[in-house]
Amino acid sequence: MELVIGAVTRMFVELIFHGLFYLIGWTVIKVVTLGRHPGPWRGLDSLIDAELVALVGLFVTVTAVIVTVKYFVP
Repeated sequence: MELVIGAVTRMFVELIFHGLFYLIGWTVIKVVTLGRHPGPWRGLDSLIDAELVALVGLFVTVTAVIVTVKYFVP
């Protein structure tokens, strides 16, 4: 049972990190670089690039939450 819970949790984290944060990071990088980066998917060779894009998305999301809490929550 512990193995199943661990696998489901790992899958959920992967979906959130690589799905949601990749989309946010991809959008931010496209806007900042005026559409030059990130390039097209190059298969498994670009897996590290995809994780870095997701990391940018995570950073942008955390920054947006901090700014929102600091300036808009009384």
